[in-house]
Amino acid sequence: MDRIPKYVSILLILLFAATLSAQNETYTVTANSWPADFSSFESFRDANASTSQGAVIVLLAALSIYSKNAEEGKKALIICLDANSLISDTSPNGYKGFNINRNTIDLVKRQLEQHPYLIGSYLPGSSFQNGYKPSNPPYNFTLTSNRFSGTEESGQKKLFLPSSGADTPRPVTVKRNAKGVWKASEFSSLLVGIKKPATSNPADDL
Repeated sequence: MDRIPKYVSILLILLFAATLSAQNETYTVTANSWPADFSSFESFRDANASTSQGAVIVLLAALSIYSKNAEEGKKALIICLDANSLISDTSPNGYKGFNINRNTIDLVKRQLEQHPYLIGSYLPGSSFQNGYKPSNPPYNFTLTSNRFSGTEESGQKKLFLPSSGADTPRPVTVKRNAKGVWKASEFSSLLVGIKKPATSNPADDL
């Protein structure tokens, strides 16, 4: 078999690199303000959930609210989660006829109780040295995708969000509903523990 000419090999390498570049994309989401409660969350959701990357940040905002106020955070999660994470609930415990299924809400509750600083690690300005306390908005979030992430056209996409307490970005899968709104479908990796924040007094770790 004849050897492949050198210029053909170079062309194949360039094409392969270009393919990888196209498959590994970076997305920036700017949040000029950050919702502190449910009353400001719904408009934030409406402004950002029209894109897959925006939906990841909407989920993060809902979890941030939950970490401060579980009841308000639960309502925020109900309106930003995919239908597979919800159950019908017309009781006062639900919101707009829905509630979060047991597995999902138990995971959120358990992980945020064990790691109250977790959500702060995803916000700009945070670090384990400063106890994962973020800076003040506006925030610029950078997310990435890879060749296995899916596409906007398919209506399902996996994006990766960095944490200042983890070595690698964490995946979040979002889906587009019939109204064109992107909602979080799978986000358990976002709730995995991170490096413990630094303490000023070593005795605090005893």
